[in-house]
Amino acid sequence: MVRCLLALVLFWLFVWLSPQIYYWYYLLIFDGLPVQSVIGTPPTPFDLIRLLGFSDRHDLSHHGQGVLGWALVLTALWPQRHPTGI
Repeated sequence: MVRCLLALVLFWLFVWLSPQIYYWYYLLIFDGLPVQSVIGTPPTPFDLIRLLGFSDRHDLSHHGQGVLGWALVLTALWPQRHPTGI
């Protein structure tokens, strides 16, 4: 359960902070862009549910975020092997 919660927190952070990371990358490759913050308000739990349900917006970017969210949750729920087991 802790792993699933951690996966959802990482997904929430990605959805919230990735625009700024992309903007920093654009600052490196495009001349003349102003240094600014492009981070909006943090997404609400309802926003994350809409992303995971593929009902937020119907474009590849938002569907990709939904796939990432499901991949993180499924990876967190995947059973762990015992370190001493074969």
